Amino acid sequence: MRYKYIEQIWDNVREVDKDQLYTLYELMSDSECIIPYGSGRSYSALKIPMSQYAKMPDAPIITTPEDTGFPGNNMYEALSILSKRYKKILLLINSGSGASEEPLAIAKDFEKFIIEHKMDEFKIAAITSNLESPIGRLATKYGVAIQLKGRRDERVADFLTAGIMGDNFELGSMMLVQALVNSIHKGNKNKVYSILEGYYKKIVKLISEYVDSDLYNNMIDILSRRSNVYIGGRGSAHEVATMLVIRLNHIKYAVGDHVYRARGSNTPRPRPGDLGILISCSGENPSVNRWARNLISTKAYVVAIVGVKNSSLARLVHDNMVVNTEEIKPGTPRDFYMYASFLLSPLPIRLIEKFKELGLVLPESLLKYYHSTVE
Repeated sequence: MRYKYIEQIWDNVREVDKDQLYTLYELMSDSECIIPYGSGRSYSALKIPMSQYAKMPDAPIITTPEDTGFPGNNMYEALSILSKRYKKILLLINSGSGASEEPLAIAKDFEKFIIEHKMDEFKIAAITSNLESPIGRLATKYGVAIQLKGRRDERVADFLTAGIMGDNFELGSMMLVQALVNSIHKGNKNKVYSILEGYYKKIVKLISEYVDSDLYNNMIDILSRRSNVYIGGRGSAHEVATMLVIRLNHIKYAVGDHVYRARGSNTPRPRPGDLGILISCSGENPSVNRWARNLISTKAYVVAIVGVKNSSLARLVHDNMVVNTEEIKPGTPRDFYMYASFLLSPLPIRLIEKFKELGLVLPESLLKYYHSTVE
């Protein structure tokens, strides 16, 4: 397989400590309220599987500090209110470095409340590459810290082998939590490893099927020209779109172009020759289908990632990638969004390769320069 970083992600996931993973399973299963948190793409990678957990029957309340109605001006104030409703609250943080400023501030507020109110049933869990980081130490003290490695060698410049920036940790953590959610749905923690193995096999199959296809090549050709990109989805698909927007914008902005979220407040009118990428499991979301029609009316080229081959969205757009998952049933966690994230992850790498063929080399140091400091 050309995309060796996918194999590295799988190796990283398999190396996770089994006991730590089972402890997180128990904490997620036993909690009455879970507060997932992170920064940037790591946050989206966590929210995607947690949004599926929230849809399950008898699931705990899952809320984030950004949710409308989240109480208080900070985590300490919020816990003063939430503690009157729930006896067991879990703060679940996803952070590769374990030192991201906002997640760390929230974790410290959580710790302060635990100490001052002697709330032994309140727990902190973290997925991080560094167990000795501030977040890693807090999670170890008050719950569990799971070590998930990221890129093995930061000096590697071959993105096909090493992945680009935080891809390895972010995608790996999403895969890990999605498997936990599905094993909780099945009521058996021992299922988590067979679920993970099934994910890996399907991810390899999807990438082999699409990433060197004419469809993918068409997207790369458009991206390598002067063009803007419009990426969108609703609900969990919005998080998939966010992950791609962040990474693809690093590259397009470096050459003077822009990547926008559909329905963003600063999104300009598309031009002929621009690219639209829309994500929908059912392919029947009215808003997403309207975006498709609007993009097509401006003569943009529109690609959809869908879970239903003959859906309305699939019929509207110029081309689509179909991620077949289990039958869509209410209350069942959907793997579609995780698969869509993996399927789109080679797009920035392929674009860097294309620019290199055209004589333009974009070093990772430049991409990091354009990485948002307020993401």
